[in-house]
Amino acid sequence: MQTGMRELIQLWKFRGQSQLTPLLAALFESAAPFEYTRSLPESAVLVPVPTQWRRQIRRGFDHTWLLAEALRWQLPDKYEVKPWLQNTRYQTPQHQLNRRTRIQRGADRFVVHRGVAGRHIILIDDVMTTGSTARSAAAACVKGGAESISVWCLARTPPEDKTTDALR
Repeated sequence: MQTGMRELIQLWKFRGQSQLTPLLAALFESAAPFEYTRSLPESAVLVPVPTQWRRQIRRGFDHTWLLAEALRWQLPDKYEVKPWLQNTRYQTPQHQLNRRTRIQRGADRFVVHRGVAGRHIILIDDVMTTGSTARSAAAACVKGGAESISVWCLARTPPEDKTTDALR
């Protein structure tokens, strides 16, 4: 993830700058034009990957929900935003963990609403590092009967250097 984007996301998530949401959604749209959404079924639903509720309270807003709502208005077709995932664990935040730990603890983190059955789910998240959160959220959607799943993220962090990871 480039420095400027990293700083924007950190201001947004950790410094209470929720007003950056429309800018981040516009940056997302400019980096990944939504022409391919024309091939998505009308039943597609934007589902924010939820933050644990204690962190939402501390932050003062649900950043992935705001992002999903902002993206909704950027899309040519207006998909619904649904809170169909629930984060069931209060754990150390992902950004404070090394790659190995993130991957090990990802399973069974989410519970899904029955509304996902037969729908195309578009998971919305801020940053993908190891893919552990996305895999866990997608697994919950599959278990709930989702027809198909896409994952959209604002940013992707590069894989860590193995020597650096071993030192953590």
